[in-house]
Amino acid sequence: MKTLTLFRHAKSSWKYDIDDAFRPLNARGYRDAPLMAAEFSGQQPELVLCSPAIRTYSTALIYLEYLQIPLQRLQLDWALYETSGERLMSFLKTQSDNVQHIWLFGHNPGLNELLDLCLQESQENLVTGAWASLAFDCSSWTVLNRASLLASAKPQKEKTN
Repeated sequence: MKTLTLFRHAKSSWKYDIDDAFRPLNARGYRDAPLMAAEFSGQQPELVLCSPAIRTYSTALIYLEYLQIPLQRLQLDWALYETSGERLMSFLKTQSDNVQHIWLFGHNPGLNELLDLCLQESQENLVTGAWASLAFDCSSWTVLNRASLLASAKPQKEKTN
């Protein structure tokens, strides 16, 4: 069985006139990401794939620190930055079969498109700070597809107080 947990970065800032890849989290994102990590009850990954955009990388680092996941499991790759669901699926299919559980920190619309590829129906928007988990009945990432989906967890949303 293969498990994939998708995380959309926490709320980002539009305060600065900088390139999109360098946009940081805003105050709410920095406040809420640890709250989401604290509520996360899923199993820990063997591999954490992450877009190197600052807002996404920051979110992943908060989860790793809070949940005491070794930084060595984190892999940054520009192929995950603002890409399509089909490209995310192709990227996942290249991962080692020795890895059973992958976390993927990324962006929309790609994460929503990936969910739509895996699920029978279109899902509601994976909002900032949300996550969703998918379990597949397969032993190789190369055969990951909708037909191998065993179960999915309803997307969990960022806490806003």
